[in-house]
Formats: sequence, C-alpha cells, structure tokens
Amino acid sequence: MKFNLKGKCMVAALTFMLLSLQARSQDQTFSLKGCIQYTLRHHPNTAIYKYAAQSAAEKIRESKASFLPSVSGSVGLDYNLKLQTNVIPAGSFSPTETKLQLGNKFSNSASIQADQNIFDKSASIGIKTSRVNKEVADLTVTKENETLVYNTASSYYQALTYNEKGRLLKESEKQYETMVAILKLRYEQGVVKKSEYDRARVNFNNVQSEILANSNAYKLAINTLKNHMGLELEASITIGDSINNVDVNELSLPKNNDLDGNNLIDYQIDQKNLELKNLDLLQKKAAFLPTFSIYAKYGGNAFGTEFGPALTQWYDYSVVGVKATIPIFSGFKKQSQVTQSQFSFKLQQLTNKLNLQTYKLNVENAATEITSTYVNLKKNKENLTLAKEMMDASTVEYKEGTTTLSSLLDADYSYKEARTNYTTTLLDYLNAQLSYYKNTGTISQFVNELK
Repeated sequence: MKFNLKGKCMVAALTFMLLSLQARSQDQTFSLKGCIQYTLRHHPNTAIYKYAAQSAAEKIRESKASFLPSVSGSVGLDYNLKLQTNVIPAGSFSPTETKLQLGNKFSNSASIQADQNIFDKSASIGIKTSRVNKEVADLTVTKENETLVYNTASSYYQALTYNEKGRLLKESEKQYETMVAILKLRYEQGVVKKSEYDRARVNFNNVQSEILANSNAYKLAINTLKNHMGLELEASITIGDSINNVDVNELSLPKNNDLDGNNLIDYQIDQKNLELKNLDLLQKKAAFLPTFSIYAKYGGNAFGTEFGPALTQWYDYSVVGVKATIPIFSGFKKQSQVTQSQFSFKLQQLTNKLNLQTYKLNVENAATEITSTYVNLKKNKENLTLAKEMMDASTVEYKEGTTTLSSLLDADYSYKEARTNYTTTLLDYLNAQLSYYKNTGTISQFVNELK
C-alpha cells in the first residue's frame, strides 16, 4: 500500500513537470501594445525605480521628525570602588587641611527627557528638499517607463521588419522553385542550355541562404525584444502584428517644433535639480542662524552604602528649560560651504541652458528625420509595387517563351533591391516616429494610439 502511494506521488509529480514544460514551450503571441503592457508590468527596472520613489517618500517622514517631540530615557548604576578624596585647605574650618571622601559606594540614577525643536531654519529647508527629491524620484519612474516603452517598440519594429523580409523571401523562393522545376524539364528536353538551368539554381540557392540569414537575424531580434520586455529568454513568443497593420501614414507635425518643457521629463528633472541646488544654498546660509528648543526632564537619584537600599531610596527632581544654540565662528567652514553651493547653483543653471538647446535640437532633428524617411518610404513602396509587377510580368513572359532568362533575372534583381530598400526605409520611418515621440515627451500619446 505504501509503495502504491509513493508511485502515485511520483506519477503526479512527473505529470506536473511535463505540463509545466508544455506550457513553457507554447508560443505566446504579442502585439506591440501587448509587449509594452507586459514590459511595464514585469520589467525589473519598473520595480527598482518604484522602490527608489518609495524610499524618497520615507525620507520626507524622516526630515519631518526633526520638528516632532523626541523622548529619551537613561538609567545608570555605579559602584564606586574607591571614592574620590576632596581636600579642604587649612584655615577654613581647622588650622590644618581636612581630607574628606564624599559619596556612597552605590549611586543610581534614572531620568526621562523630552525635547521639542522650536526654530531650526536648516531643518525646515531640509523638509522642502526631501519633498523635491520625492518629485525627482517620481519623474525618474516616468522617465524609465518611457525608456522601456521606446526600447520595446524599437526592438519590436526590428523583429517586425525581419518578419516581413522573411515573408517576401518566401515568395521569391516559391517563384524560383517553380522556375527551377520548369528549367529542369526544358533542359532535359534540350530546349534550354545547362548554363541557364544552373544560373536559376544558383539564384534559388542564394534566396534560400538569404532566408536562413534572415531567420537568424529574426531570432536575434526576438531575443532582444524579450530582454527589453523583461521576459525570460527561454520563453517562446511570436509577433501578432504585420507590416500591413502598422500605421505608416505620415505623422502630423506641428508647424513650429517649439519644445514644451511640461511634456519632457528630462527638462522637468533639470528644473527640479536647479530647485534642489537653490535649497542647498539656502540651507547652507541657514547654518549661520541660531536654533531654539525647549526641554523637560524628570529623574531621580538613589545612594547607599549597600546594594539593596541604593535601589529603594530615591530622590526625584525635575527640570524645564529653553536652549538656544548660537553659531559664532567655525573657522570659515560655513562660508566656504555657501560659496561652493553658489557655484553649484550657477553650474546647474548653465547646464540646464545647454540641455534645453540639446532638447530643441533633438526635436528638430527628429522632425527632419520623419519628413525625409517618409518621402523615401513612399518612393520605395512605389518602387516595390512596380518591381513586383515587373517580376510577375517577366515570369509569365518567360513561361510563354517571349522573353529571355536574363531579362527575368534582371527583373528579379530589381525586385529584391526594391524589397530591401522598402524594408530598410520602413524600419527607419518607424524608428523616426519613436524618436520624435520620445524627444517631444509624447510617447504616452504613442502608446494610447496603439490598437
């Protein structure tokens, strides 16, 4: 009975493992929108930057604690091995000096003290600084999400173009397969020369080699996509979209490409960094101001020549007071810190100015790239259509014997060149769109427009 139970458990475990492996081996079909959604949910960087934002939120609580009451307690137990000797000079109470040992062998103390900060300009600015740091952390989360979207979409488009190229190569393979079969029959019948038959076979082999190379490139693109999605490399995925479903219409650009800093995360972070530099300068200046606090203390002392009574005979006391800490001279340390913060603030101002020019340049370049790549895409799309028509016509004419093999191969070469140019410019245009969305801070609009 025990053996049967053990055997059933082993069978159940093996069945579960097989089902798990089967589930892992099944393809997962992703659209571009599905890839982006998966990335934002599962990529490790999403959690990393969220944790950083949560840590910044806790920093605010920490900085606020400087203006909340603080309570501390202390307990002490002393055993005086040898009491200190005090000397009363001669003439005070007697003609000779008097030596006295004051105190007891055991002395105990216990107290509790509450402190409340009343005025501390530096701590007040520290609270503002922690809040701005939290805003920077939140912006960084948004920026990282935009980067994840950009990387995912870019790698998806890369895989999509290789997929389209593979489809077109398969069409050529079928055409050459038919051509080779016809030429083989004609060669066996003595209608065509062996050189023509061999030339067609060479081109057929070349297409098959291109298919293999493209297949390897597609696999690499899929692996890159999985990496950008945060998906394990062992997973098997396929692309659910096709080139026909991708929006390749001309992107509507504004007449003037003025940068809206409210949309651009990098620009907002620059402004927050400038604000942080200003707060740091104010905090350094606040170090010259005094601080005020109040405190209250209650405690007790106990003494005795023996251990027991020293724990039972207590004499309590209480204190209430106001404390002011006034900085007077720090060896020019604080002044040097203020000067450093002033230079740091000016440096950030210049950096922001340079960055703004760079952001504007990126927008201008992205807009120019979109316009030029779209023009090339339209031309190459038209050329591809014409080359395909020429290839089909030449194939029919060659089958009918009204054209030569050289004309057919020339048409095929033009078709392959047009196909390569089209897929290349298509990828360029899609990436130019992504770059424009990213550089204008409107990549969320791109995601929302996906179907």
